[in-house]
Amino acid sequence: MSALEPRDRRRVALATAATASVVAAGWFAGADPTRLADAHGAANFAALLRSLLSPDLSGPFLSRIGGLAVDSILIGALGLAMALAVAAPLAIAAARVPGLADDPLARRWRTAGRRALRSSARGVLAFFRAVPEILWAYLFVRIFGLGPGPAVFALALSFGGIIGKLFAELIEAADPTPIRRLQAAGAGRIAVLTYGVLPQVRSQWIAYALFRLECSIRSASILGVVGAGGLGSEIDLSIRYFQYDKLATALLAVLAYVVALEIASARLRRARPGWPLALFCAGAIAGVARLDIPWRAVCGEDATAQLRAFFAGFVSPTTDAAFLVRAVRLAAVTVAMAWAATALAAAAAFVLAPLSATTFTVRGYLDDAPAARGPRRYAALAVIAPARAALQVARALPELVWALLFIVWVGPGPTAGILALAVHTTGILGRLYGDALEEAEPGPARLIERSGAGPLSRYLYGVLPQALPRIASFSLFRFEVNIRDAAMVGFVGAGGLGDALHTAISLFHMSDLATLVAVTIAVVVAVDGLGDRVRHRLPGVA
Repeated sequence: MSALEPRDRRRVALATAATASVVAAGWFAGADPTRLADAHGAANFAALLRSLLSPDLSGPFLSRIGGLAVDSILIGALGLAMALAVAAPLAIAAARVPGLADDPLARRWRTAGRRALRSSARGVLAFFRAVPEILWAYLFVRIFGLGPGPAVFALALSFGGIIGKLFAELIEAADPTPIRRLQAAGAGRIAVLTYGVLPQVRSQWIAYALFRLECSIRSASILGVVGAGGLGSEIDLSIRYFQYDKLATALLAVLAYVVALEIASARLRRARPGWPLALFCAGAIAGVARLDIPWRAVCGEDATAQLRAFFAGFVSPTTDAAFLVRAVRLAAVTVAMAWAATALAAAAAFVLAPLSATTFTVRGYLDDAPAARGPRRYAALAVIAPARAALQVARALPELVWALLFIVWVGPGPTAGILALAVHTTGILGRLYGDALEEAEPGPARLIERSGAGPLSRYLYGVLPQALPRIASFSLFRFEVNIRDAAMVGFVGAGGLGDALHTAISLFHMSDLATLVAVTIAVVVAVDGLGDRVRHRLPGVA
């Protein structure tokens, strides 16, 4: 048997290390895969699946679901519009514009002020995105009461932090040449941003905002589990009272409008910038008109008192040694859950992404391949359709819904949380991996085809090496996102920091909550920084 080449040995070592890290992370988090084989839990889950095949289609219930679905869509649209209003100015303040040097004649206090503003904006963005939207929603429910308002405000802050970070990164990655030319011509900072930076990043900002609109509406569909309006309240009640026929109807509604939104979003990305902007404005106006949001209560005495109590906890957080140790350990468990789930999802998406792409199953990554006909066409469709359907369903249902479903099967705890994150992330990564594979240059595959190689060889040696840097970058980014999501699923009993956060805010123990939030922020910022460094070292990733 011939010895492996050095490159192959490195690949084997990397695969072995990745597998070992997943096993270690699952063990540390307390996951128990044997629960999947539990007869009682499996029977409950099988009963749930059978019930999902017979949704409640009665007229009154369909009318109720339709109204709640419209509410969820408008909550997501209005929340994203407010998030963009938060993100854009903070991103501009937080970004270091490439090629735009500080004026050497400017006074020191002005330069120091800009640096302080940049650091403050970055800190605010980090705080907003580190706190999961379900925690913001729960806090706003305590302040403003039940209804869609808390969900809108929660999405505005949480998504504002996420979008603001990416907007700032896109500004910093802009081409410095036009910026230097404008500055040399005497243009001020505002003119440089308006005519040198924003035209470069506008299309990227709009594309990412459309993607986040999908995410925002998915999140709005589940925030009702804490009383923040939309379909989430119906989903939660259906599971808790074992009304799986009603659950099926609610989930089908989520699946329908998320799929429709993805189709519309794909078309809007190719349209003129004015159309997406018009969509955001129309969604915001419709949300303000339909949703019962207590705008006046935002500055009311009760809201001010509740917010003062919340921030008072940060002045005197809990510093008890035993509590700090518990908080740090829960944070480590959350990171372990996110890592195990991301690795499992990456492995599944790595297989499903090419199978769901017509460039692989039909054309074999040859741009001039003849169209498949007859049995070959039906065989390709038999592969593509299930793969796409699996990825679509996995990403259409929010991770909190998956967590509630897996709790029925394996019970509460980190096992349900890891499975929920892994399934949802498989859908997200499958789409991102597929985009990376679809955008690969056909030249290398064509050269390999001339040597007599088949579709699999063309994929492995002509396409995959081009896409691997982006695949690795997407995986790292999703790991960062999953740390927040791992904290979120704990709110419904799926392990991690979420359970402790839920307990602290339910009992209004603001000092405990402040400590837990500070630990969450520290972990998210540390992993964000580490992920940024690793991504910048990946070849072929800007």
